[in-house]
Amino acid sequence: MLENKPIRFRVIFFISLMILLSLNQVFALGITPGRTSVDFVEDKKFNVPFSVLNNDHKNMQVVFFVQGELNDSIKLSDNSEEFLASEESKSFFYDVKLSKKLEPGLHTAEIVALELPQVSSDGTYVGATVAVVSQLYVYAPYPGKYVDVEFNVFDTEQNGTATFVIPVINRGKLGIGEVRAVIDIYTSLNERVDTIETDYAPLSPGARTELTAKWPINTPPGNYLAKVSVLYDGQARDIERQFSVGVSLLSIESILVNDFVLGEIAKLQILVENRWNEDLRNVFANLLVYNQDDEVMADVKSAGENIPSLSRRELIAYWDTVGVEEGEYDGKLVVSYNDKTSDKNLLLKINADSLDISGVGYAIRGQGNGGITLTSILLVLVIILLIVNLAWFVFFRRFVGKNKK
Repeated sequence: MLENKPIRFRVIFFISLMILLSLNQVFALGITPGRTSVDFVEDKKFNVPFSVLNNDHKNMQVVFFVQGELNDSIKLSDNSEEFLASEESKSFFYDVKLSKKLEPGLHTAEIVALELPQVSSDGTYVGATVAVVSQLYVYAPYPGKYVDVEFNVFDTEQNGTATFVIPVINRGKLGIGEVRAVIDIYTSLNERVDTIETDYAPLSPGARTELTAKWPINTPPGNYLAKVSVLYDGQARDIERQFSVGVSLLSIESILVNDFVLGEIAKLQILVENRWNEDLRNVFANLLVYNQDDEVMADVKSAGENIPSLSRRELIAYWDTVGVEEGEYDGKLVVSYNDKTSDKNLLLKINADSLDISGVGYAIRGQGNGGITLTSILLVLVIILLIVNLAWFVFFRRFVGKNKK
C-alpha cells in the first residue's frame, strides 16, 4: 500500500497546483468605465477619464484608437502605453468637443484599448491580441416630447407574482405631465390572456422614472409576449418583449466585492447559474448605479462568457469609484443571454472601505482590509492539502529507509 504513496503525492500535488492556477484566472486586459453617457450640448467641451487594468500583471504594450460615429469629436490623451508587470492599472482620458449639431437620438463612439502581441527574438508574434472597449453615449434631445423605453420582467415562476418594470427617460426638451403604460400579455399562439396597467408619474426633461405593475401568474409554463404601450400626454411608444413562465433559465446568485476602497477600482464578481439543459453563449452582466436625482452615475459591463448547461460561472466587472461619495444608492443588475435578461434591483451602501450590496438574495460585504472569501478558503485548503501530503511523503521516505537498514 505504501508503494503507491509517491504516486498519490504527485497526483494530489498536480491537482492542487491546477486549483491554485485556476484561482488566478482573470481577464488579461480590462477597462473601466464600460460606458459613459452624456446629454448633447452644442459646442460643449469636456474630458472623460478611463482606466486600463493589467489583470495578468505582465509586461505589455497597449495601443488606443477611437471608432464609431463620433470619432472625429474625440481626441485621446495617449495613443499607446507600456505596462510593466508591477503596474496593476493606469489612468487616461479623452477630450470630447461636440461642435456640430446632432440629429435627435443616440450617437456613439468606442474607445478601444488593444494589447499588442509580443515579438520574439526571431521576429515572430507570440500570443494573441486582446481588445477591450469603453463606450461613449451622447443623447441629443428631441424638439418636443419623446421617451426612451425599456422593459424588464422579474419573478416569473409559475403560480407566483411577476413584476413588470418599465424604465422611461424623457429625451425631449419639454416636460411630460403624466406617463403610464398598458401591458397586454399574449401566448405563443397570439391569444391575449391578460391586460394590466402600471402606475403613473410626471417626467421633466432628461429625467428618468420606473413604471411598475404586478401580474399574478395563473397560466401554464411556456413563452409569452408582452406588448407594452407607454402613454404620455396624448402620445405613445410601443415595445414588445418575450418572456418565459416557469423555472428561470439563468439566475443571479450573488455579488462578491473584495478589498473595496472608495476612490479605487472595485472588482465585482457576479455569480450566475445556468439552470437550462443547454449551454448559454455570450452571457454578460450590466450594473447600473443611480444617483439621488435618479440619473445613471455608473454603467459597468462584464465581458461575455459562455456558460455550460447546469453550471455556475463568475462574471467579472470593474467599477472605477473615483468621485463617488459615501452613501446609499439604488442600482440594477441586468444579466443578458439569448436575447433575454435576468434582472435584480439593488441597494448599494458605500463606505470608505466597504461596499454592501443587498437585493441579490443576500448581502455580501467586501471589506477594505480583506474578508473571508471562497477563494481564501480554497487557498487555505490547498495549502493544508499540500502540507499533509508532504508529511506523508517524508514519513514514507523515512519508513522505507528504516526497512532497508
